[in-house]
Amino acid sequence: MARAIALAAAASARIRIVHAATASEVENACSSTHGRMLREARIMAEEITDRPPEITGHIGFQSPAESILKEAEAWDADIIVLGAHGEPRFRDALFGTTGTCVVRHSDRPVLIVQNDFRESYSRVLVAVDDTIHAGGILDAVREVAPSSELFAVHAFYPSLGQALAGRDSVEQEERRHEAELERQLAEATGGRPAARLTASRHAVVETGEALSVVMRETAKIAPDLLAMGTRRRATYLGSHAIDTLFWSEHDILVVPERVTAGVGA
Repeated sequence: MARAIALAAAASARIRIVHAATASEVENACSSTHGRMLREARIMAEEITDRPPEITGHIGFQSPAESILKEAEAWDADIIVLGAHGEPRFRDALFGTTGTCVVRHSDRPVLIVQNDFRESYSRVLVAVDDTIHAGGILDAVREVAPSSELFAVHAFYPSLGQALAGRDSVEQEERRHEAELERQLAEATGGRPAARLTASRHAVVETGEALSVVMRETAKIAPDLLAMGTRRRATYLGSHAIDTLFWSEHDILVVPERVTAGVGA
């Protein structure tokens, strides 16, 4: 909640709190929960910022993930902010947490918060699966972490033909990928009038399996925020963003493919 308040205050945005009621909750209990939720959030906002955002609430009667996704669509939210709660259970790894379900089905960026909101996003690692989709991820990062140092990482796996052609062919393809990634970074950080990213940027292209490269670079860089894209409704075996929710200790920003709008609510 604190991270959402800080983000909304910086963007002059509004906050919508969603609470999923349990089947046993009665109407007066929901009303009490709703009122307490808003009071506590507004008190927190007054303590955190001198520009408290407008905060409203909604009680959903579906599962937590369904309530969140439905209200995000109805309210036309620009970003969904979720908290992570401890170590995932074995059942969660099989069937998914609320976070994995929201990330899998959301058509808007999702920020998973795991660390103290007072720790600013000064170092962001952006995992780029396909450089042609890097722009959308970088646009979202620009809104959430405008003054961060960027480390854009792209895992390159050579084709059989390139591998057979020798190391020179592989290195040539790596340089091509790196040049494209540099171009995307330059466009996001300095080529657009709305760009506010001011810190340095780094393009890293490595040969290897994507998730292994991301995990290795995360351990090396120790970012405050890990940002990556995901294909909407990706399968369990086909989404590195979903896998990341189970091992990363950092805040995670997941941006669905084709999302390019800024954060405003």
